[in-house]
Amino acid sequence: MSLTMPLESRDLALELHRLLRDLDPARWRDGLHSTFRERLAGLQVRIQAVLESTPRERLATVHARLLEVARFIDEHAPRTPHGGAEARAAWQTFRERMVPAYEQLAAGLRMHKVHVPSLRPTNYARNLFHVSWALAVLFLIERVIDVTGQRWFTGVFAVYAWGVEALRRSSPDLNARVMKLYGRVAHPHEWHRINSATWYVTALLILSWTCPPMVSAVAVAVLGFADPAAALIGRRWGRHKLVNGRSLEGTLTFAVVGTAVSFGLMAGLHAVPMGTALLAAAAAAVPAALAELFSGRVDDNFSIPLAAAVGAGLALGVWG
Repeated sequence: MSLTMPLESRDLALELHRLLRDLDPARWRDGLHSTFRERLAGLQVRIQAVLESTPRERLATVHARLLEVARFIDEHAPRTPHGGAEARAAWQTFRERMVPAYEQLAAGLRMHKVHVPSLRPTNYARNLFHVSWALAVLFLIERVIDVTGQRWFTGVFAVYAWGVEALRRSSPDLNARVMKLYGRVAHPHEWHRINSATWYVTALLILSWTCPPMVSAVAVAVLGFADPAAALIGRRWGRHKLVNGRSLEGTLTFAVVGTAVSFGLMAGLHAVPMGTALLAAAAAAVPAALAELFSGRVDDNFSIPLAAAVGAGLALGVWG
């Protein structure tokens, strides 16, 4: 079977991803209506060329989802010549409706081992949820339950989370109900992939069995505060692109915020000497920032806390 269509479709998906990323509310700039229209028109031409050059029966799923994207652009692309608030509202509506079609295309490509980045739209509710959940977990670790309790707590939640994952994979109706329940804090790609919360509780379970409570707390703090800070700064001011849709500005923000919260937790709550706390905080934040940067196929709610724990644990072992 030829890989021509999946690879061409990957390039189209990447271009659509860039367009939808540039339409994010945090990145919106007035006066770009004509530019976006030109980019959509060029995308339409390329999609039609791929569809016409490949028999429908070959890679039917990718073909159907490309056709859906083309049809959606043709029917819903904003055509108003006006600028300002009217153009912004029209493009944001288009973007919100286009995102599910992009994620369907990305899911279809993954079936053929072709991976494209998932969209992570600006979501202030999710950012607030991240911070609130981190505070709740930190309170439990620091003040409420011991190591045995942490293992039981995270174990029960992990069994529940993975059980729901298995059930929603076998039932589209249940999947729709679960995603509707978590709709305000879920990313679009979680309709088709394992939920980030499932990966997070799995990471917490691993931490409870492998790390001292303080190291687990550092890992939770880094994910809970540095990740949303990096997302906010990266989407709004990120101009120097790195990999997987991340920016230099966002990655630096992650490292700085992660170091600050880890240092405050170790020096403030655990009386770790300031020099040691600073070194261990940086050792937690920098690997976690790299994990966030390079987590393409691996969910960063899993990779970030584990990377932070490894870095902090090694540093404390050497300098503690």
